[in-house]
Amino acid sequence: MKRAWFAVVSLFLAGCIGENEDVVFVEPRIEAPTAKIEAGVLGASISGSFKLTLVLGPRASGPSTVQLGAVAITDAPNQQSVVSGLSLIADKTFPVTVQPDSEVTVDFVFDLGDKTFPSETQEALCLPAGIRIAGTLQDSLETGATPFASDVFEPTGCM
Repeated sequence: MKRAWFAVVSLFLAGCIGENEDVVFVEPRIEAPTAKIEAGVLGASISGSFKLTLVLGPRASGPSTVQLGAVAITDAPNQQSVVSGLSLIADKTFPVTVQPDSEVTVDFVFDLGDKTFPSETQEALCLPAGIRIAGTLQDSLETGATPFASDVFEPTGCM
C-alpha cells in the first residue's frame, strides 16, 4: 500500500515540476524612472534616467548574454509610444552577461539634446495618467524579444 501511494505521489510531483523547470530566462525590471520636460521657443525637450535590473535565477541553464533593443516613453497603459527611439547612455557596455543566481543593474540617462518635439507630444507626456519607460531586450537563453516597462510615473516640468 505504501509503495502504491509513493508511486502515485511521485507521478503527481513529476507532472507538477514539468520538463521546462530548469529553463529560466532573464527577468528585467525598471527602477527609479525619471523624466524632466523643458519647454523652449521651438518646442519642448525631455531628459531623464532609470535603472534596468536584469535578474537570472539559480536554475538557469547557464549565463545569459543580454542585448538591449529599442526603448521609448509610452503612455500609462503602455499601448502607444509618445517619444520613441530614445538615445541612451549606459554605465555598462552591451551586451551584458548575467550569471545564474545573480543580477546586473545598468544605470541609464537619456537626453534629446537640441532636438525638440511639438506641443502635442508635450501634452501627451503631461497627461494626469502619467507615462512609462518601456522597451525590449534579447536574452540569449530565450527566443524572441523580452518586453519590459516601468511603473507609471509623472514627469517633472509639466504645467
